[in-house]
Amino acid sequence: MTVPLSLRQGGGGDDMMVLARMATTAPRIRGRDVYDCSAARSSPSKQPVAAWRRPAMPSLIERLPNELQRIVFSQLDYQSLIHLSTMNRYFHRAIDPQTMADGIDKVQFVMRAAKDFPQHRPSEKGHDYRPGNFECYVCFRVRSPDHFDMLQPQSAYVDAHGCLVRNREPDMRTDRQVMLRRFCVDCGVAEGLHAPFDCLTTRTGKDLWVCSCRQVWSKPACLRCPDCRGDCPLRPRRKLLM
Repeated sequence: MTVPLSLRQGGGGDDMMVLARMATTAPRIRGRDVYDCSAARSSPSKQPVAAWRRPAMPSLIERLPNELQRIVFSQLDYQSLIHLSTMNRYFHRAIDPQTMADGIDKVQFVMRAAKDFPQHRPSEKGHDYRPGNFECYVCFRVRSPDHFDMLQPQSAYVDAHGCLVRNREPDMRTDRQVMLRRFCVDCGVAEGLHAPFDCLTTRTGKDLWVCSCRQVWSKPACLRCPDCRGDCPLRPRRKLLM
């Protein structure tokens, strides 16, 4: 897998790699369907009636030509783009904070959010301890600790073409070591930093493994992937990443 040069960040002589990628969509958890049968039986004649609503008028910015809208959006920082993309369906379709925001701005925002936003700090109220959340420098999101490997690799080797060195020992004559920032399990699998048959342990102590088709499963709950029929390794695969 090629690591673009634009995604590496040098600092103090050490190469720091920032792998920017569109976030992998988290599995959807379907909520419980709630239906009050007793209420329905008590008033069988009443049917829900959709309230008539006047169509909402587009905002001023929505009525601007697309080129002008892009100019306006280009002046916004990552946090503002995220906020604006949640305002309505139009902005949700038109704004992609991941691709529109500056890379350095995204790094600074997730770093500040994980440190300063109250909802991401550890909670130590009485006996109810809740670990804080962590930032991912690939999808640039702050996620709960069960999305992060406790022993994630701190560095990796890339060859002369910028590709990750895997399934062989690094060649010190041609390969180069680069330092890695924190990344979540989903991004690690998508970027090849977690390979098939890797065994992981999250920061909450949950054991995971990666199957041949790069899905992540919990063990011992699932020891065989139903899609690729790959089995959970009895012995963790030896990792070449440091």
